Amino acid sequence: MNSIRFKLFLYYCVISFAIFGILGTFLYLSLENIVLESIDNALIANAKAIATLINEDSGINFQYSDEMLKEYSQHSNQYFQIIQDSKIVEKSKSLGSDSLPIVSSAQTIHFKNKPIRIVLYHLTIDKEHFVIECAQDIENKIDLLQNYLSILFLSIVGAIFLSALGGLFIVNTMLKPIKKISHTISKLSESNLFQSHIDENVVDELKPLTTSFNRTFERLDNAFTKQKQFVADVSHELKTPLSVIMMETEIALRKQRSVQEYINAIEQIKESSQHMKGIVETLFKLIKIENTQLLEKKVIDIKDIIQKSASLLKDQLEKKHISCSIKGDTFLIDADETLIMEAFLNLIDNAIKYNKENGTIDILIYPEKRVEVVDSGIGISKESLGRVFDKFYRVDPSRSKEIEGLGLGLGLVKEILDLHNARIEIESTPDVGTKILLSFY
Repeated sequence: MNSIRFKLFLYYCVISFAIFGILGTFLYLSLENIVLESIDNALIANAKAIATLINEDSGINFQYSDEMLKEYSQHSNQYFQIIQDSKIVEKSKSLGSDSLPIVSSAQTIHFKNKPIRIVLYHLTIDKEHFVIECAQDIENKIDLLQNYLSILFLSIVGAIFLSALGGLFIVNTMLKPIKKISHTISKLSESNLFQSHIDENVVDELKPLTTSFNRTFERLDNAFTKQKQFVADVSHELKTPLSVIMMETEIALRKQRSVQEYINAIEQIKESSQHMKGIVETLFKLIKIENTQLLEKKVIDIKDIIQKSASLLKDQLEKKHISCSIKGDTFLIDADETLIMEAFLNLIDNAIKYNKENGTIDILIYPEKRVEVVDSGIGISKESLGRVFDKFYRVDPSRSKEIEGLGLGLGLVKEILDLHNARIEIESTPDVGTKILLSFY
């Protein structure tokens, strides 16, 4: 399964099983060690008692006490034998004709089809070395450990099951915010982007995700809003010249006209067509810039670009008797020459269009890679400054017919500068002039 919930639940179960398994093994081995240690201590005590009797009787021919006779009687489940030079020299009556196996260390073995625990005790008398082996039937203790193991196993299984249920609850709880985010995203459409908002009151790990999604929704909503506005503006701009063409055509075809009237009608159609052509060409420029992936960058001289741009607009400057001065030391930038030229052509063209007769345009170049374009034009109101980069926005709608243009110039400039990681700022005072500041990095 490729589900996050299933994987988290599976990981949780595996980790729980490992933890409880290790804990259960530790508990069982600890109890087993305690039980065997207790048995070993008791057997060592018995071995020491036998060693005391051997010492008292100066040899293995010691006399059994009544208590020992009872403890190691024929039907007893406790045994001992004394070994000298790998030979059994004495053993308890409980062994009968059998003998304990000779071992090298304390261990659990099977004797007479029963588990017994056997320990060793070393004794030296008059330079003679003896080994006392004491053993005890531990079947009841083994049964106790087996019962404990069964109970422990069932407890661990139950604990793992409960832990798994708890883990499933935790996984569902932790994934609930993600599920909510997914649900919100699944309902997204162009029409409800502005209503889409993910609650950012979530765990710290998800806050960056929710914040990023909300910012993305906001940007998408702005983009769709601008797109709708752009389409509406394009439709509005194209509607006027199309209406003129339709009207002039209908008038010309309604009845027989003079040659001059036909010429006037064709002139009107031509002007409207040229206006439409200008709109389409500028739109193509914007689309091309917005979809530019690779710029043809090279090192260019900014002052040289500005001088070339001003030179291309010489006729417009002379027509309105506007003086254009370029001052300051140049600097070099790594940029696409064609696009940067287009940007300055639009800036100077705007400074000419919205300037006064006999006005001035001062272009100041600073070595800190800054350029200022200052004109003495009609200026821009404070309310309009925030929208000057919107496509088709005209600062002075009442004069839009008097001043040629589509309202795309500054939008085009900003697109170009954004591609070059440059910044544009505008300061303006109505009836005083406008200052445009460009910063290159």
